Amino acid sequence: MSTITKPIAAPTGAKSLIVRRRDDGWSGWLFALPHLVLFAVFLLIPTLYGFFISLHRWHVLAKTHPFIGLGNYGAALSDDIFWLALRNTVYFVVLVVPLGNLVSLLLALGLSGVRALATFYKVAFYLPVIISIAVVAVLWQWLYNTQVGLLNLYLQAAVDGLRQLGLPLPPFQPIPWLNDPRLVMPSIALMSIWWGAGGNMILYLAGINNIPPDYYEAATIDGANGWQRFWAITWPLLRPTTLFCLVFSVLGAFQIFGQSYVLFGGAAGPHRAGLTLVLYMYQQGFSEYEIGYGTAVAYLLFAIVLLLTAAQFRLLRDREAS
Repeated sequence: MSTITKPIAAPTGAKSLIVRRRDDGWSGWLFALPHLVLFAVFLLIPTLYGFFISLHRWHVLAKTHPFIGLGNYGAALSDDIFWLALRNTVYFVVLVVPLGNLVSLLLALGLSGVRALATFYKVAFYLPVIISIAVVAVLWQWLYNTQVGLLNLYLQAAVDGLRQLGLPLPPFQPIPWLNDPRLVMPSIALMSIWWGAGGNMILYLAGINNIPPDYYEAATIDGANGWQRFWAITWPLLRPTTLFCLVFSVLGAFQIFGQSYVLFGGAAGPHRAGLTLVLYMYQQGFSEYEIGYGTAVAYLLFAIVLLLTAAQFRLLRDREAS
């Protein structure tokens, strides 16, 4: 006896459902269209056009802009001032990134155990982040003043107090924070750490608060002290947060501009000790009007930052895998 199998009819509305799903794809693109337009107009097209400019001898006042290929890049790489600006920028990054993240982590660890006035302390430490760099630089320019700056006045008071206690210290000599080439970049780094430590502090604090307290309770029962709990629990679980903070700290540090520009009035300090890559790019593009050369410096900076970011991701990913 044969059995006749009838085809199962599609449920009512199935065809319309398929059509609706196809329409949902188009509606998704329509929702993304404003962002895509803004991305293309304000980021993609300027980036491509900037690279086009870097391939030309592009002076603002010139009537023609001859194509020179990679000539601007070769000129920058053979320019001693470019390498000086790169060394100053790398020196600043080496000072700010590890010390700044260490300060942020210490602040987060301290605030994670605070119960009374916790919100007040968070706001107090985060407040410098929302202040404009121009205001911060003017404030610290006054603090760094050799003659009447509060920093030197406090140091002089501290030295005088120690001498009165009988310590054989020499008389205090005012420190030329912004006039000594050896102190220019450390002074800028100190100001930048104070300015930006609160941002990463919030990120580290969020990471610490996401660690389950059961881990600490179990470690305490096993007899682990505070350092052992930090090294075995807190630090490994903060690696994703640390990667994020390090990557964005390096990106921000390589783009240092406002600190040097405001502190030295658009110049680069004594013996160009405060000259950075972005400031050099600005001077070439907007002071010397060499737009092509300045844009080439910007793309060289982009390549350096891209390589360093990729190296950081690779290094930390290998450590997590091990």
